[in-house]
Amino acid sequence: MESRACTACAKARRSCDKHKPHCLRCRTRGNRCEYPPSKPTSFVRLREQAPELAYTPLSGSTTSFGPMFSLFSSTQVHSWWFASPETWTIDQVPPNLLSAPHRFSSADLDRHLRTMILWLAEWVTQGSNPFIHQQLYRHRLPRCIQSAYTALSAYLNKTASNEQMICRIIEDQVVLLVGEGVPRSESVLGAANSSERKLDILEYLARVQALLVYQCIGFFDGNHRLRHLAEKHIPILQSWLVDLLEYTRQAECCGESLMSSPNGQATFNIDTASESPNENLLWYSWVLIESTRRTWLIASGIQGMYQLIQRRMAACMGGTIFTSRQGFWEAPTALVWEKRCSEVYAGLVRLTEIEKLFAMVPKREINEFAKLVLECPYGDEQVERW
Repeated sequence: MESRACTACAKARRSCDKHKPHCLRCRTRGNRCEYPPSKPTSFVRLREQAPELAYTPLSGSTTSFGPMFSLFSSTQVHSWWFASPETWTIDQVPPNLLSAPHRFSSADLDRHLRTMILWLAEWVTQGSNPFIHQQLYRHRLPRCIQSAYTALSAYLNKTASNEQMICRIIEDQVVLLVGEGVPRSESVLGAANSSERKLDILEYLARVQALLVYQCIGFFDGNHRLRHLAEKHIPILQSWLVDLLEYTRQAECCGESLMSSPNGQATFNIDTASESPNENLLWYSWVLIESTRRTWLIASGIQGMYQLIQRRMAACMGGTIFTSRQGFWEAPTALVWEKRCSEVYAGLVRLTEIEKLFAMVPKREINEFAKLVLECPYGDEQVERW
C-alpha cells in the first residue's frame, strides 16, 4: 500500500515524513495528525531477494542499515548503525515531565546556559565542542557560521566599554541571518538528492547552529533586545531544525557535504591534502548526522526549559537518538572511529531509554554531552543519583 501524507501536511502543502501515529511536523507544532486511507499500488513482490541486494547482518544485530549502504564496501557495513530508518524517529517527552514545572528552576536554566556558553567558548578556542565536531567545519566554513564565530568571539571578550557595540553587532547579524532564511520544506525535500538545491546539508546545519549560537547569547545575556530576539526566534529555529532533520534523513550521502561546496568543487586544507575523501565518507556522514542530532537536542532542551520556566509553557520538540559513549565523538580519524565501532557498543540511545543506556554503557564511559542532555528532562539531582 502506498503511504500518503497526513491531512495537516497535505493541507499546508508541507512535506510529511509519514511517521505514525504522528508525523514529525505535527508533533513539533502540536497539530492533530490524521492520515487518509492508503490507496493500493501496482508493485509486484519479488519471489526471492535479488542476490545483489542481499547482505548478512552482524551477529546479534537487530538494526537495519541506512540508504547509503551501496556507497561503501562491505567491510564498512558494520559501522552503518546510525542511519537506519528507526533512528530518525522523534520521541515525545513523557507527559509527567511536562506537567511538573517545579522540577526545574531559574537556577537550573542559568546553569545550563552557563554550560552552553562554556561549550561555545571551547569552540572558539579549540575549534570543537560536544555538539560541533572537530571535523564539521575543517574543510569548509560557511559564511553564516563564520559570522557567528566572529560575533561570539567578540562577545566572549567584551568589556564594559564596547559591550553595547558588540550587542548591536550580534543583533544585526541575527536579523540578517533570519532575514536570509533557509529553503522551505518543499524545496528542501525536493532538492535533497538534486544538483539544483540552493543549500547543501552542511550549509543548512551551519545556519541552524549560527542561530542557536545567537539564541544562547540572547538567553544568557542581560541585554533586553538580544533576549527579545532570542524569544522571537524560538519558532523559527524549531522550523529550521525540523526541515534540517528531514533533509538529512533523505539525502543519499551527506558526508560529501563536508568536503564539497554547493557548486561541486571540492575544498581542501593544505594540511589535509594527503587524505582520501572517499575513504572518510562514512565517518563524515556520521559526523554530520550526529552533529545534527546533538544540535536538535541542545536546542530542544534549552528552548523547552526556557519556555517552561519563563513562560510556564510545556513546550518541547522531543528527543532524537544520539551517541552516548566516550571515544566516538572524540575519535581524531576515520580509522580510529571505525576501530572503535568494531570494538564496543556506541551507546546509541534515546532519552527515553535510560535503563538501556546504563545497561549497555558503563557509567564512567558516558560522555559529557549525554550527561547534560539527561539533565534537561530529568534534572541534575536525578542524574547524580544514577
